[in-house]
Amino acid sequence: MKTRREHVEAAFQRRKAGRLACFPLVDVAYASAHQGAAMSRAQLDPEWHARALMQCVQDLPTDGVYVNLCLSPEQAQRAVCHADRYSVAIDDCLEVQIPINDVASIAQTDVRNLDDPRIETAELFHPGMLATFRQMPREAKDQAAIFAGLTGTFSQLAFLIGLENLLVAMVDDPERVQRALRRRHKVVRRQAVALCEAGARFVWIGEGMASGSLISPRMYQEFVLPYEQELADVLRDHGAWSVLHICGNATPMLPWMGASRVDGCDLDYLTDWPAAVRTLGTRLVLKGNINPMLLLPENQQNLAEACQQTKRLAGDAPGFILSTGCLVPRDADPSAFEIMAKTCAL
Repeated sequence: MKTRREHVEAAFQRRKAGRLACFPLVDVAYASAHQGAAMSRAQLDPEWHARALMQCVQDLPTDGVYVNLCLSPEQAQRAVCHADRYSVAIDDCLEVQIPINDVASIAQTDVRNLDDPRIETAELFHPGMLATFRQMPREAKDQAAIFAGLTGTFSQLAFLIGLENLLVAMVDDPERVQRALRRRHKVVRRQAVALCEAGARFVWIGEGMASGSLISPRMYQEFVLPYEQELADVLRDHGAWSVLHICGNATPMLPWMGASRVDGCDLDYLTDWPAAVRTLGTRLVLKGNINPMLLLPENQQNLAEACQQTKRLAGDAPGFILSTGCLVPRDADPSAFEIMAKTCAL
């Protein structure tokens, strides 16, 4: 193998490589810390966000990075600075809060019902993630697997309407929810195509709101799965591999994740790893499932053993990639990446 990207591609193609792919989920949190800067800076400036990710590609023994939440320059120029955070209004309906050193979140939405026309117009974080991907230099994309971020249809609707409101409506008025999901999905499809046209060949679909900690398997099958399937088909038709990212315990969802038609999935440490290998190991690329907290200095003594156990339990599953189950924390010890890389040597 000539490049780190090729090790990731080999996993997606179910080919043997000189070693296992090593891909702890480095995104804006660790990348900004690695640059010695506030996390808010990378979430407000796509060019700086891309530079921080590029530095991680250069410095760390990892095979790729994740482009995550960011605002476009047009969105960010409206940001108001407070003592411990920034706040910004986007899409004529949302207030986004960006803490100095934490992940951006929706603080308030003006979308009050599932018929609101802004469900079909709001862009959310897509413009910033697209701009960040475009800012990544060609040499970085050639050397490492740059996973462009795309929030899934279900989670985008939850951002717009509010998660609690959406969960209630799924019980009280499921047909209306489906209509709103279909309307939102048109936007998500367009965003997916835009990423592919910008050159993305790996896209991670963030569906954090579809966690088994929040919804039941039946709800997942009814309200999430059909849109994941179509989105995976769109990305494949445009030449991109897809990875489904669901935080928390996905064990109850494993059979349905296997039906999602995505190429791979991130599996968090709370998910039953042996069950995931049995259920998905012959169909999907499995990325996981090291507890990200083991990369912190105070926990690092347990990291090597956890990596070996995850590798051993994966057995001969084609397409296994050693990874953290979720995103690498800001305070991770740089030497933790070396421990993971050492595990990947065959």
